[in-house]
Amino acid sequence: MSCCFGNNTNGTEPQKSILEQSDLPLDQPIIPVTKPSDPKIEYSITVKTGDFRNSGTNGPVYINIFSRDNKQTEDLLLTAPDKPFTQSSTRKFQVYATDIGKPQRIIIRHEDKSTGWYVDYIEISVHNFLIRFVANRWLNQLKNDRKLDIELFGSEQPAVLYNIEIQTGDEQIETLDSPVYMQIYGTTTTTPKFFLESKNPSFKKDTLSKFSISSNNVGEIERIVIGHEGLGKVNDWYLKTVKVQMLGQQQEYVVDKWLSPTQGEQRLFVELSKEKPPSPLPAPPPPPSPKYIIMIQTGDVPQQETTENIEISIRGSDEQIDKILLKDCAKFNNEQLFQKGNLDEFEIDHTDIGNIESITIGFSDSQQNIAWLLESINIEYKENIYHFQSQCWLSNRLGSSFSWVTIKPDESNDDINYKVTVVTGESGVDANVILCIYGDDETTTTTNLALKTTKDGSDAKFDRESTVEFDLKAVDVGKIKKINIGHDGKGDEQQWFLKSIEIEKNDELYTFQANRWLSEEKDDQKTFIDLLPDEQKPPTPVPIKDQANYIITIITSSEKDAGTDSNVLMTIFGDKDQTKQFQLINNKQGEMASFESGTINEFEMELDDVGNINKINIGHDGIGFQPNWNLESVQIQKGSDTYNFVAKKVLDDSTTFIDLTPTSSRATPSSESINIKTPRSITPEQKSVSIKEIAYKISIQTDSYQKDIMGDNASFYMIIHGENNQTQKLYLKDGLTSDKKILFTKDEKTEFEFQTIDVGKIIKIIIGRDDSQTKDTWHVDNITIKQNDEIITFNAEQTIEPNSQIELYPSIIPKKSEITYKIILKTGPYQEEGNDSNIYLTIFGQNGQTKKNPLNKTTKINKKIIFKKDDTIEFEFKTNDVGKISKVILSQNLNEHGIRWHIDNLTIKQNNETTTFNVKRKIEKYTEIVLVPSSLRKKSETSQKLIKTSDSVSKVVVKIKGK
Repeated sequence: MSCCFGNNTNGTEPQKSILEQSDLPLDQPIIPVTKPSDPKIEYSITVKTGDFRNSGTNGPVYINIFSRDNKQTEDLLLTAPDKPFTQSSTRKFQVYATDIGKPQRIIIRHEDKSTGWYVDYIEISVHNFLIRFVANRWLNQLKNDRKLDIELFGSEQPAVLYNIEIQTGDEQIETLDSPVYMQIYGTTTTTPKFFLESKNPSFKKDTLSKFSISSNNVGEIERIVIGHEGLGKVNDWYLKTVKVQMLGQQQEYVVDKWLSPTQGEQRLFVELSKEKPPSPLPAPPPPPSPKYIIMIQTGDVPQQETTENIEISIRGSDEQIDKILLKDCAKFNNEQLFQKGNLDEFEIDHTDIGNIESITIGFSDSQQNIAWLLESINIEYKENIYHFQSQCWLSNRLGSSFSWVTIKPDESNDDINYKVTVVTGESGVDANVILCIYGDDETTTTTNLALKTTKDGSDAKFDRESTVEFDLKAVDVGKIKKINIGHDGKGDEQQWFLKSIEIEKNDELYTFQANRWLSEEKDDQKTFIDLLPDEQKPPTPVPIKDQANYIITIITSSEKDAGTDSNVLMTIFGDKDQTKQFQLINNKQGEMASFESGTINEFEMELDDVGNINKINIGHDGIGFQPNWNLESVQIQKGSDTYNFVAKKVLDDSTTFIDLTPTSSRATPSSESINIKTPRSITPEQKSVSIKEIAYKISIQTDSYQKDIMGDNASFYMIIHGENNQTQKLYLKDGLTSDKKILFTKDEKTEFEFQTIDVGKIIKIIIGRDDSQTKDTWHVDNITIKQNDEIITFNAEQTIEPNSQIELYPSIIPKKSEITYKIILKTGPYQEEGNDSNIYLTIFGQNGQTKKNPLNKTTKINKKIIFKKDDTIEFEFKTNDVGKISKVILSQNLNEHGIRWHIDNLTIKQNNETTTFNVKRKIEKYTEIVLVPSSLRKKSETSQKLIKTSDSVSKVVVKIKGK
């Protein structure tokens, strides 16, 4: 830091005002920035670069300015014809931007990844305010926390000097070499996160280290946070005491604990508050103050790369909780946060801020690596619960500052309804599709809306030549000027031909014509596009649909804990139409329905006439203390027709909704052995529904990787989708044609037969398993279905784990030809030594994919060598020829013990082709890393192009243990 090397920017020098003491030369020109056509307020911004060797940057440099109530400017580019950010330079910029009032904090970043930048301070003059934001730190990928951006808090007072003393305990063995940081919180503001550095190693056993740091005046010191980044070879630090002196204040803190990933509380930081003077008389301990309990739901969709560095600030009617790093407040410290489908819980100690008015949540990501789908947030304080419905993507890849969002609670939200229709052309996509709507001045926008749930509650599928409708809620942007739509490229089908989008809001209808590819391989290789609306026209009047009376009877199983306190929802499908999804609330007697164990609930409803009923979708929303529901059966009476649906299924977290088709039986759903709490007599004459059924003969072939013997107690199932309908789950053990108790073994074909509904021409199948306890894996090579005289084949070559399913489309089963693959793996500097490897490689190509091939002593060419850091290891195995390689997946077997891996790069040789993949990461136990081919560069090469390439080829999918 400034006290230890280079010239110090002495924050104690200004005696009058910051402006009068500015070191900006009088002849230094002011660099103009082009003024936009829209009238905005002028900001005068001064940037001081540190006086250290190689402390300048070539930029670009961006700044974002925030007010106390979280209003913010757009990303402001600070640029000039020459190179303004040279060593020891002080440059001034005039920038026109949105008026946010008085600035409170800023985020400043640069994108020159080849060099670092040392920032002394930034000054902002606007209205009658002159505010200094002291940094005194590096923004460098090789120093400190390796970030290129920093959040700074401003002060109108001159900077001050903080004298800091750190005592490392006698328990320390080796010298800590991980970057140590501190942040000081006061009554008026907060310092930035600054690092304690010196030329000589500090933090040795039983030593006192002293530092002098210039930063903004926080007023009276209330608390500090001190810790280290955990990025060294030695990451165990026994911190004994800390002393901070500023002006006339001096605070001393006794710590006496390990800051370590493996010892003590296994935390790398500690928060310290000043001690209060002892009371004259001992007082009884105060009752524990209530905490803010925060529950954050992450979307249940694949996400390329996630982060745990999510921050939140909460604004109340009386005061606010300043931005806080959520992982520091996690209730369970040993869990991975913000992963696919996670519900994470946090506890924040803070005084009462009054009624919560809004929250701001997000993360900093100058490298544009992260994309996070925020589903919803619940905040509980005392007896109040605030719900924030988000369902939006946060990512800087979608635009500047799009990694942050401000949300109001549901009851105070002014959101409106948007009806969105997306039409796909000749090629579909299974990646995450994202929509953003821009209003009148292009500063009023919706959040990044995730198009993942259709208006009928089903998962969105952008299939070839399909039309998908959504009902969305978002902020009213006024008159729509443009939209941005695209996908994140996460999925097997990434070449999307988008025809058009239609958006209806209030009494306005907007149509956007695309008629283009959104693909990294076609046209301009863009996966996102801005679209302008066609000439605005009034919405087409919606024809009034015929209505029909439905009497719906729901029977809950009488087994123990069969009931649910969640909201029960249903959709009815017929040969003419389908209803919207509706909730079953009040029964026929006008009372609130209770779906408890052994109850029969009857509902009478006026809904759209769907014609003859051929399917229902029923389930619950998962909200409540006991969401799991054991559904026995459903009966629907429509006019003189009665339709019976047998479920006998537990709807839990893994399956909250189920499709049911009517049975051909005339029998009323049995209520024998059911303790009916709401008795009702079912007497109407029942009429069976004519449902055409046919036989399906199914043959399933396992492959040579099938090691586990799968018995008939395994819950394998298949769902057949056709042009006219779909079957319900067909459990394979119920259709086994032989008397044997074994369903699947290695390289074996097993046959099944089912008599069920005729779905018409088969367009796809879904196969999966429900087992939640077993750890066996099912390796499916191919499937053949005989329907009447037609034979449909499906090439699978996939592994199906417990509680998962895959979707297959008709395809030719290729003839298998094996070739030899030679794998050359280069380990990184953090590779653990040893011989126990549980890492697996799956290779994908134009002719299919291989199975998971182990990279261990069984496939290692030289079986005597051990795995070690910065080494090259060669493997060799024979497997099916996938043709030209398109991608690979590196994964680990959770049930096998193995060393920790750090891989630099991977090369595959097959026939006369060589394919190289940049990895440059640790392989965690719960991750799968997807890699696409890239040209191998020298390790010293640090160009921006290289970094972008290596970032874009690695996609991480985290699998939660037990799911």
